[in-house]
Amino acid sequence: MGDVSWADGLSAISAVVGAITAGIALKIGRTANDAARQSNLAADHANATADSVAAVERDRWHHEMTPRFDVTVSKLGPGSDQASLLLTFDGPAALERLDAVEIEIRDDGYAHGHGLAGGPTEQEIADTIWGPYRFVPGIDGASRDGRSVPAVSVELGGFLKYALEKSFKPRWTDAVYWSTRYAGGPVRLWVRCRREGHQPWTLTFNVDVAEPQ
Repeated sequence: MGDVSWADGLSAISAVVGAITAGIALKIGRTANDAARQSNLAADHANATADSVAAVERDRWHHEMTPRFDVTVSKLGPGSDQASLLLTFDGPAALERLDAVEIEIRDDGYAHGHGLAGGPTEQEIADTIWGPYRFVPGIDGASRDGRSVPAVSVELGGFLKYALEKSFKPRWTDAVYWSTRYAGGPVRLWVRCRREGHQPWTLTFNVDVAEPQ
């Protein structure tokens, strides 16, 4: 075996040092990449947490700002088929006003079938007010079926007043049965509210009908 020259030995040493250096650099690079990855994951987690907290805070604020109403329904006289709906905007004070308040009569919550010979169609069922009262069509812009009134604005402490009348029996129902079906029952309402800068609110009310004093 021949002697190894000092130059060859130096080259071998340089190669070993280079390999060690490259290994160290690779390890450092991987460590840096791992650190960067962990940093990104931590940032993503922090952002997700911040978004979650913000969403909870928005929901809390939206709930606290839910409009409050005093709602009454009163007959206009003994034995009258007419009644008056009064809705007063009581708060919260921070809202000051509502840009739009829309009121709709809700049905009784029961499923009403169709399909029998001579029975109601889907459209007839949808058009029926399944409850004791409806808005008087054409009064205060009430819809033709008496289901709803158009949205209007209201200031804090202000009120909205609407005329109601007994709901009409559908053609396939006995008049006596219909007159007793909802006797003494509440007027069920949707009240949908909007205010700029806030998510809309949808409220429900079951309002007993007061007899005239």
